[in-house]
Amino acid sequence: MNDGGRLTFVKVVVGDLDAQAGFYRFVLALAAVHRLSGGEGEGRYEQLVLAGAGAGPTVLLVHYPDRAVPPAGEVVLGFGVADVAEVVRAAVAAGGSVRVEPRTLPGTGMRVAVVTDPEGHALELVQGS
Repeated sequence: MNDGGRLTFVKVVVGDLDAQAGFYRFVLALAAVHRLSGGEGEGRYEQLVLAGAGAGPTVLLVHYPDRAVPPAGEVVLGFGVADVAEVVRAAVAAGGSVRVEPRTLPGTGMRVAVVTDPEGHALELVQGS
């Protein structure tokens, strides 16, 4: 019987683990809570678990030294933020770029934007009404 899954983590394959971790720490104040490595050959990996201050899903950044990084766009990370414009500025300052400028969704009062990290992974930012 399906008891209704809940999102517990999002995994992003990256080329430069430490640089990408720095981006997520600076832009979204995520903290590194666990680092591990293992495997061999193409399965060899190094992984960093990042988490926010509150309960919720974690972001796992994983680097496979013996594999190519998948093309950007394979995943979109969604983050609720207090101030979309502030986070967009932080993303740009940290080497990211803006894919969708901050805007208000009609009829909702919600502000949204999409930025990319330095490797092109999309982050959708949502500021509640």
